[in-house]
Amino acid sequence: MPNYCNYEMQIVGSKRAIERVVACLRADYDYNKGKPTHKHFFRVFEAYCDEVRKEGKNRYRAFIFGYCAWSVYSCMCKGEDTYYNDVKKSHRDIFMGTNLYEQSKNCEIEVFSEEEGFEFSEHYLLKNGKCLVDDCVKTEKAGYTKTGKITKRINWDTYDGDIICLNPHREEPEGDYRWTI
Repeated sequence: MPNYCNYEMQIVGSKRAIERVVACLRADYDYNKGKPTHKHFFRVFEAYCDEVRKEGKNRYRAFIFGYCAWSVYSCMCKGEDTYYNDVKKSHRDIFMGTNLYEQSKNCEIEVFSEEEGFEFSEHYLLKNGKCLVDDCVKTEKAGYTKTGKITKRINWDTYDGDIICLNPHREEPEGDYRWTI
């Protein structure tokens, strides 16, 4: 069983481009049963899409959130130690995988992730097939004092309160992500 990685994604582009990315996030595949019927990312377990909002002539914005195995990099990117590269090598004749670079050719995609087990957060910004931001930072576990203040100084052996993730990609520990696009 992998460590799960939560992600939030924002896509800006045509309605068709957004629908194509969401379909790849949700696509079901099993290479042991033959060629998949749709392009897909790898080991993305959930992809919830809020409404697709119109912002101008043929310009839409959608927010997607869900979780995948290990990291956004391993499940949605290409390169060393990614499912994209591994499956492409092992199933070259029936390969239907995709990645964020391919999917961003007609839109802008921004992704933030948090993986609490290994305590890291990723930030990707891709536009027209190019990666403009590829950042991975360490996160820290924190808890609350008896007065409700956030603290990293916790005795984890006796602490029984809520645990939060302090993520440098967030403006504030409990705040919203700051979107670039």
